[in-house]
Amino acid sequence: MLLATLLGVMLVAASAVGLQLRGASNAKVLAALERRHVTALDTASIRELLRARLSAAEARADGLPPRDGSPVTLAYRGVEWEVRLNDIDGLVDLYLAPPEVLALLPIDGAELYRRREAMQTSLPPGTRYASERQTLARLGYDAATRAELYPLVTQVARTGGINPDIAPDALREKALRLQALDRAAGQAAELRIRRLGPEDRPL
Repeated sequence: MLLATLLGVMLVAASAVGLQLRGASNAKVLAALERRHVTALDTASIRELLRARLSAAEARADGLPPRDGSPVTLAYRGVEWEVRLNDIDGLVDLYLAPPEVLALLPIDGAELYRRREAMQTSLPPGTRYASERQTLARLGYDAATRAELYPLVTQVARTGGINPDIAPDALREKALRLQALDRAAGQAAELRIRRLGPEDRPL
């Protein structure tokens, strides 16, 4: 009888510990979801704020921020954010760029070209993945490589060329050596926002 009672107590205690652990785990998941939700809302607010500022600056034809991807730090609601504005004509298009333009990136351009050609055989003509990060993941690059390439690439350029005058520093010098350049600019720009700090990640 005593043994049975002890076993019963142990089972109850084990169940209680399991429930506590499960509760703690659920609390962590909910807290993480809440942080991501708040971050997404703040990102949307910052994006609209910056769009308004950019529209006003363009109307005055002055005060335009650099469109070569140079990082600018912005404080919002007590948190620091990194903002980059890229003119897409200064970036490498993952779907359209020829091998010589892909070779500007800090990876093996020939290998990227081979992977892209293989990837596109499985896609309907003209189809693209939802984002540059998703495309890079589908191309088989790990998280560290995707983070390195992300500020340098686009998938919405008009052509596969590149304008070195508005290219990021990491591409500009090599881009100037290309024979065939695309000198267009100002057609469209991409706004990229990243929260700085312990949860440093692009959005």
